[in-house]
Amino acid sequence: MLNPKTIHQLNEILGSDRLKKNVPLASHTTFGIGGPAQLFYKAKTSEELIKVIKAARELKIPYFILAGGSNILVANQGFTGLVIKVESQKIKIKGYKIIAEAGTLLAKVVKAAQEHSLSGLECCIGIPGTVGGAVAGNAGAKNQWISQCIKSVTILDKSGKIINLKKDNCQFCYRTSCFKDNPSKIILEAIFELKRENLKIIKEKTKQFLKARGNQPKEKSAGSIFKNPANDSAGRLIDAADLKGKRVEEAQISLQHANFIINLGKAKAKDVLALIKLVQNKVKEKFGVKLELEIKLIGFKKKK
Repeated sequence: MLNPKTIHQLNEILGSDRLKKNVPLASHTTFGIGGPAQLFYKAKTSEELIKVIKAARELKIPYFILAGGSNILVANQGFTGLVIKVESQKIKIKGYKIIAEAGTLLAKVVKAAQEHSLSGLECCIGIPGTVGGAVAGNAGAKNQWISQCIKSVTILDKSGKIINLKKDNCQFCYRTSCFKDNPSKIILEAIFELKRENLKIIKEKTKQFLKARGNQPKEKSAGSIFKNPANDSAGRLIDAADLKGKRVEEAQISLQHANFIINLGKAKAKDVLALIKLVQNKVKEKFGVKLELEIKLIGFKKKK
């Protein structure tokens, strides 16, 4: 647990009315699972985000950046340290470019692009979460990715400097980037460079991506649990291992899409972990493939 003196110092910097204690994280995640954050702060602007990151680094407080709450599983014991909820949501449109702060809902950016007849972000329709999380995880669908229309990303680096990274320096790959799981590079803003397109064509593209997402479960989940292995699908392998519908307490491998684990009501993190281990063992045993996690585990003790 954090030293009371350290918490007091952070209070002095941020304001005691802004820094919350023991905030349940389940309500801040799409999984609906997770214990309390020892400290919780909502950064409503990029300036506040910079301020809290610098303070946490200076005081050596462990911190976690919370975006839209998808693609994560939080331990039921919660997170010892500071959870920073990013809510900076400024968005500007300049010609073919959309400039959006990290906390902007991805759905808002996709809608703005469509309203201005700008194409390139159709693959992001229906993806929950924020710009920061989507860029860090290189979100997308059907072999199209958000990185394909990124021009640059503004970050706070480990030395506290604000720098602008061109797309080629972001190391975008399948479901990852140089920002993912990297607290030394905090996304502040992204610039998307799109192209003008007939609105009917944009709507048709959007419709196709929405149709592809139609087979995803509506119950609470974190999104896809595993990354797709090369030239295959995690969902197909899990289905072929006859694991659809398997349950541990209130956690279940979705009958609708095998790469989703759903929360049937009161699932605990340990139940989800049990299913993850079951899937990895069975798929490895049957197909010789080791499935890698796409979701991030938060607050769990590291194995020695």
